[in-house]
Amino acid sequence: MNRKFSISALIVCGLLAACDGPRENAGEKADAAVNASGVIEAGPQERLGEMQDRTAKDRAKAIEAQADAAEDRADEIKTLADQRADALERQAKALRQQAKGQARALDQQADAIRGK
Repeated sequence: MNRKFSISALIVCGLLAACDGPRENAGEKADAAVNASGVIEAGPQERLGEMQDRTAKDRAKAIEAQADAAEDRADEIKTLADQRADALERQAKALRQQAKGQARALDQQADAIRGK
């Protein structure tokens, strides 16, 4: 069982390592068209394509990192806004309670003036 797993893992790793990007594949075809001798080694166009694929992949990662950072900043702003809104709601509640107390006192004062 363990040996089968090891062999399977080795095959999967080999397949993943053999995956070429589109530019590398195009370079390989260009090299093959120029070199009809069938040399298996990577030619200059294939190596160039591989570098371009790597650059494109790195660029995509950088873009994704920037997008993630923007989303994180948006979350921070939303959290800060929620905290400020909660503080304002507490302040408004306290202000309403204070106003009710003052209104009760003034109602009592009006009742006293009327002699109630």
